[in-house]
Amino acid sequence: MSVKVHFPTLPLQDAVARGGGITRENAVEAAMGNLRAISGEGDAGIETAIQSLEAIVGAATQGQLAPEQLRAVLEQADQVVNTAGTFGYDALDRASRSLCDIADGLLREGRSEVAPVAVHVRAMRLFSPLCTASPATVSEQILAELGKVAAHYNFTPLG
Repeated sequence: MSVKVHFPTLPLQDAVARGGGITRENAVEAAMGNLRAISGEGDAGIETAIQSLEAIVGAATQGQLAPEQLRAVLEQADQVVNTAGTFGYDALDRASRSLCDIADGLLREGRSEVAPVAVHVRAMRLFSPLCTASPATVSEQILAELGKVAAHYNFTPLG
């Protein structure tokens, strides 16, 4: 006995099979234009998060942060990571990721010193889109120094 199998034609298959649409280059150009159009909102979000981080660092008591303050640091730094990555702020993204690793490591080990958090927040301020851009060599030097801080604490990176 033979069995006949029927594969129905879907409208999406027909649409994909037809030529037309826009080229990849045009699609990428349009997407980048859309990102540039909303970058002001992203920059404002980054600025708000950095200000929150600065306030947390400023509220440290005797050079120590409470666990809830470290969790707030993680939350704010994560927002900066997401936004900086979306808008192509590489140095800010890297500094923010490093801060996430530091804050998470401090929490996991029950430590609370503010110094490594403060130095990362200051670097993030320098890399903020609202500040004058640093030359690439200066940015790399700052990121290398943050790497030394991270190496000193030897925390496992989050991701």
